Amino acid sequence: MNKILIPVDGSKNSEMAVKHAVNTYGQDPNAYFHLCNVQPTLYRHIGKFLSKKTINEWHAERAALASASASAYLEKQGLNFAFTYVCGDTGTAIRDEAVRLECNRIVVGTSKKNSLSRLFENSTTAKLLEISNIPVEVVTGSSLPVLERWGIPALGAGAATALMAVVID
Repeated sequence: MNKILIPVDGSKNSEMAVKHAVNTYGQDPNAYFHLCNVQPTLYRHIGKFLSKKTINEWHAERAALASASASAYLEKQGLNFAFTYVCGDTGTAIRDEAVRLECNRIVVGTSKKNSLSRLFENSTTAKLLEISNIPVEVVTGSSLPVLERWGIPALGAGAATALMAVVID
């Protein structure tokens, strides 16, 4: 069986990854798609005030919303798929879920970024490529907006420079 894990978060880039996976592997009768959503771990201090059941229900509700369009698309195509959600660091959680499900590949969607953005940003795709022994297909989506493309890294570089100037003095 050809098992394909597709991380979904409701973004256009993850929807593009789902469509790419369907176009590439959907004709294979042995293909089985696993949609996976990663929810952030709640801080320990917040978790003290909520029951485990409430936290799990909240995670499940958010994960279902994030995967709704991808699930609907796969159902419309008549393909075999399952949905899971996990909690934790995104890159590590995706890799661990792919290993647990014994997937043959991971198809992930990402936006086009310049090298300066990638330098200052902790990219899930970069981490996944670094830690995964399972083949990872990266489907590039649309470019980032101008502010994110140039403004945020420039602010980060400016802040880093200012911090270094303070440390040196």
